[in-house]
Formats: sequence, structure tokens, C-alpha cells
Amino acid sequence: MSRHLIPCFLAFLLVSASAALCSAQGPLTREAVALAQAERYEEAEVVMLQALNTKESMDPTCWYVHAFIQKSLFVIRDGRHPNSEARSAATDAAIECARRNPEPKLEDELIALLSYLADTHFEDAGDAVRSSQPGKAEVARSHLKSYSDIQNFLNPHWDAEPDEVWLDQLLGEHAFVQAEQAEQKGAGPWFNWGRACYERAAARKPDRFRSLYNLAIHTYNQGVRQFKASEEDLDAVDSALKQAAILWNLAAEGLEQAISENAERASGYEALAVVSEALLNQGRVEWCKAHLVEMGVD
Repeated sequence: MSRHLIPCFLAFLLVSASAALCSAQGPLTREAVALAQAERYEEAEVVMLQALNTKESMDPTCWYVHAFIQKSLFVIRDGRHPNSEARSAATDAAIECARRNPEPKLEDELIALLSYLADTHFEDAGDAVRSSQPGKAEVARSHLKSYSDIQNFLNPHWDAEPDEVWLDQLLGEHAFVQAEQAEQKGAGPWFNWGRACYERAAARKPDRFRSLYNLAIHTYNQGVRQFKASEEDLDAVDSALKQAAILWNLAAEGLEQAISENAERASGYEALAVVSEALLNQGRVEWCKAHLVEMGVD
């Protein structure tokens, strides 16, 4: 969810939750509700902490109000910061409310609240990709796990695999962009990590054609960059050509796998034709060089 939409969504949650908030039974909880409705969230939370240490904590609505206030602090006070402790507190309180609520009177409000918190984790997972380093994507994966944990609580049949594939693909793209900028003369940690991310994605069923196809294309492009970077250095051409050919063969194998995954996608055949042409050209270069040696030309 876009950050500029969050204040509007917060207002929506407040409206949708008003009936549940007003149904709170305890005096401390009702006081906290009044403070929250006046947007005095930090004061409201102080009162709620008192309420949670009394018999009012037996009322599921007390935990819902606690969750709502913490979510409001996460958005308004903390600016929806990825490391906000208020978001974790809101999630825990909402789950506790659900466990204490045998009747469905708060069900819609809890689903809306938890779904919103889950969506913020999903967005933060994507944002964290941009600061990830080779082999170090713990922050992005942690946010995605938090997202999946909430979704699994809401729906025990939730399938997290498509989102895990999505994140690996996103990490792979990030790594290959960095490789394009920093590793033109030879594959390094960024390129190797990009391959590892896409290989992990391709090992799973969801969106497998895309994973195989993108991995092959990036592998081919790395070979092209390395070869072009050595074109002006005749002494390095042989080695560069051999290294490029290794990558191009890997790309060809990957595209063949992609085509076997989905034979109806024209892009697979088009890309394989380009890679095959590069490999044929590489053979022609070697043939020409052999003749030049026979002719005594260095």
C-alpha cells in the first residue's frame, strides 16, 4: 500500500472500528477509546497499559483497543518506520484479541487491522531489497515472514510459496542490476548472488518460466558485457571469449529448461535463437583465428 494512502486507510479503520471501540465495557478501556478518538494516542496507550493489568483484560475488546492504538502509533508517531515496535505490539494484541474472542463480533475489525499490518510488512520486504547485499537479505526475508505469519493466522491454508518466489526474483533482479554496473569485466559476488536467488526461485513451481527465463537472459548479458569489456585488449580476447562461451552455454541450457516449462511462450524461442547465434559466432571467430595462425598472422 502506498504511504500517501495510509492516513485515509487509518481513517477507514477508525470508522470501521468505532462500533467495536464503543462496545468496550471497562472504564479504563473506555477512557483510552475517548483519548484515541481525540487522536491522543500516546496518552491512550498509557491508560490501556493500566487496563491490561486489571480484569478489563478479560474482555477481548480491551485487546482490540490496545491493538488499534498501537497501530495508530506505528502510523502516526513512528511514520510507519520498518523497525517500529508499535507494529509488533499491534500484531500481538490483535492476535490475542482473536484468541479471546469466541464470538465473531470483532472478526471483521480484526481482519481489517491484521490485513493492514500484513500489507505493511509486504511493502517493507520489497523496500528492503534495495539495501540488500550479496548473501545478506535477512531484513527483506524477515518482513516477508512476518507478512506470511499474519496471513497464515488469518487463513490456515495460506500458501506462502508464491510470495517467497516473488522475493527471490526481486532479489535476483537487484543483484543483476548491481552486477551490470560493477562487474562488467568479470562475474563477481553480485552476479553469483543473482544466479543463486533465481536458482532458488526456479526450484519452486510458482512462476517457474519467468525464473528460468530471466536467469538465462541475465547470464547471457553478463557474458556479452565481459566480452565487450576486453575487445580492445587483444591479449585478453581469447580468455574473455572462453568465459563468455561458458556463460552463453549456461544461458542456452536455462532457456531450454524454460521452454520445457512452457512451450507456448515465444520469448523463450526468441531468446534461445539469439544465444545460439552468439555461440555460433564464437565458433566462427575461432575458425578465423585458426586460419590466421596458419597464414602466420598474429
